[in-house]
Amino acid sequence: MHNFFRHLIGFVILVILPVSLYSKNILSKSATVSILTCSEGDELYSAFGHSAIRVFDKERNVDLVFNYGTFDFNTPNFYLKFANGKLNYLLSYNKFKRFLPEYFSDNRGVIEQELNLSYKEKQQIFNALIENYKPENRFYKYDFFYDNCATRIFDIIKDNIDGEVIIKRDTINCDRTFRNYLHHYLSESPWIEMGLKILLGLPADKIATPKESTFLPDFLMEVLNNSEISSTDNSRDLIAKTNILLEKDLTKTGDNFRITPIFCAWMLLILVLLGSFLINKAHFAWNIFDRILFGVCGLIGLLILYLWLATDHQVTRYNMNILWSFPSFIIIALFNWKSNKNKKLLWVNLVLVTIFIIGWYWIPQDFPQASLPFSIIILYRIISRIKPVFMELQTP
Repeated sequence: MHNFFRHLIGFVILVILPVSLYSKNILSKSATVSILTCSEGDELYSAFGHSAIRVFDKERNVDLVFNYGTFDFNTPNFYLKFANGKLNYLLSYNKFKRFLPEYFSDNRGVIEQELNLSYKEKQQIFNALIENYKPENRFYKYDFFYDNCATRIFDIIKDNIDGEVIIKRDTINCDRTFRNYLHHYLSESPWIEMGLKILLGLPADKIATPKESTFLPDFLMEVLNNSEISSTDNSRDLIAKTNILLEKDLTKTGDNFRITPIFCAWMLLILVLLGSFLINKAHFAWNIFDRILFGVCGLIGLLILYLWLATDHQVTRYNMNILWSFPSFIIIALFNWKSNKNKKLLWVNLVLVTIFIIGWYWIPQDFPQASLPFSIIILYRIISRIKPVFMELQTP
């Protein structure tokens, strides 16, 4: 959720600032604790925005931003651990005066919510951040939906106040799935959204509770705005006031014309159907097309199976996209169409793709819209390959 280069800079700063952090851990009565919500950026790494905690104490000359979204590029096997869901993220911090200019240069908005806390609660949160920052505590195993830079902020508030955080459920939409929440950010990036819809499994289609919706910074901000602190004595709004520190310049956004996956998939289906009438079925072009088509499907299926079975990512399990992209397509693409192995695999994949098409509306997973016309293409080409084999079997 944060710029890779900023993470690297932030990690270097970790070596410089610790002394000042531990020497100024007693706040004055005028100190404030606030949540910073940064809008999404134009790049994939910043597509979902970012959240951080600001501790400001003018009397003690403290103005720090704590960030749970940092990771260490020097981690052994960094990219492999990232792909396998085994990468540890960590808590870092920076001076506020260095934090804000970075978002200004990227044309990203920043909203500050000052928490409505007693002095004791502010100190408790600051103490918890200092404790979390210790080398033995600062690392944690990142989980996109359940344990990230935004969810950690909600938890540290909840665990360090004198009372209970009550979310006013009647003011929050409570019927959205995790995948629906992602659509809020990716509706203008259809190719990225399609990729995520292919790779995320059934866990992404679970209805998210208001607390679980805090995995995204904008919705953490919404939940905080609609929460109160309840104790035996009284209740109070969690947020004291909200300030817009930076406003995104919408005039800098690009044009809205995009070629979408659904358009490409339907056009490809039309071309395949037209080609079946115009090009001889035995033409070498169909041989090349089918091997590419089945090969791509098989590779997608291998990736789905890998993310499902071989990684720690919970959200990529039980992925029904495997029905139209079963890894056996790779074998079909590599070997002779008429081999006994391919004959059997063609029938197996025919059944799986048919189940996918019939169950497209009923399987409790939100599939990419383009997967329907694309799976029809796959089915049609499987039938085109099975038919000659079937006719040979019928020949006396």
